[in-house]
Amino acid sequence: MNARPLGEYEQLLRSTARPCNHGTIVHGSGVIDDLVAGLARHRTTDWTNAYWRRLAPQSAALGCVPWLSDRAVVNELVAFPQCCIVVDKQQPEYAQLRRLAAQGRPLSSAYLEGFQELAPPDEHGKPVVIHPGIRLPMAVDLGPVRVAGWRPAANGSMLPILHAKMLVLGVTTYYEDDEMFAGDILKFDPKITWVGSANWTNAARFHIEFGMWSTDPALVRHNYNYLLSLLTFSERRGATAIGPEPELVSAVWDNEAFRDYLADFFDPGTAATDM
Repeated sequence: MNARPLGEYEQLLRSTARPCNHGTIVHGSGVIDDLVAGLARHRTTDWTNAYWRRLAPQSAALGCVPWLSDRAVVNELVAFPQCCIVVDKQQPEYAQLRRLAAQGRPLSSAYLEGFQELAPPDEHGKPVVIHPGIRLPMAVDLGPVRVAGWRPAANGSMLPILHAKMLVLGVTTYYEDDEMFAGDILKFDPKITWVGSANWTNAARFHIEFGMWSTDPALVRHNYNYLLSLLTFSERRGATAIGPEPELVSAVWDNEAFRDYLADFFDPGTAATDM
C-alpha cells in the first residue's frame, strides 16, 4: 500500500518551520528535510567572519540518534570537516551508516572539554601513562560513528537503547601559541542545537514528528554537556562487548618521571646560592 505521509493530512499544521524561542520548530512530515537544511546552513557558513582566520575555524557536528539510515542526512554529515555521531549498538549496519563511517571525517577529542587526559587503554588493558615525553592534549579520533548501549539480544528480546535524538553544531578552532608557550590550543565552540522525535531515516518523512533548532545559550550548553558525557560512555564502532563498556579511560600521571625530568633543569643548591 502506498501510504500518504501522516503529516500531510489537512487537519494538521503544515510541515513548515515556525519561529520559536531562539530558533525554529517543525511538526509533521517535514522534520528530516528541515534537519538536512539546518546541517547545510551551518556547514556552508564562512566562519572566518566571526573568528580570526588564524584560528582556522571549521564547522563540526556532534550528535546522537538510535537509527541513522537517511541518504540526505548522511550526505551532509559526510561533507562536514569533522563529525561524530553516536548510535545505538543494536542498530543494524545500514548502508548509509557504513558510508558515514567510511567517508566521514572524524572529530578529534583534542577539541573537547574534559578530554585532554582521556584515551583508550593500551594493548594490555592499562590506562595510558602521562610522562614528560607525551604530548597533551591526547588526541583520539572519535568519529565519525560511535556506538553506545547493548548488542542485540540473541533471543530477540528488547534491551534498553540510546533513544535520544540530539545534535549540536559548532566551530572548531586551532591556535599554536608560540608566545606564551602554552602549546596547541584547540576548542569546540557550540553554536546551535537540534532536538526532535525523529530518527534520521527516510521513514521518518512519513510519520508525525517534531524537530526544533535553537541557539538559546543555556540549551545549547546543556545538550553539549550531555553529548560530551555520552562520548565518555560510548565505544568505537564494531565494539564486541555485550553490554556498555566505555572505551575511553583516564590516563595516569607518572609523577616520578616528572620529578626526574625537572631535576635535570633545577639544582636546589645553585638556586639557594643565587638568592
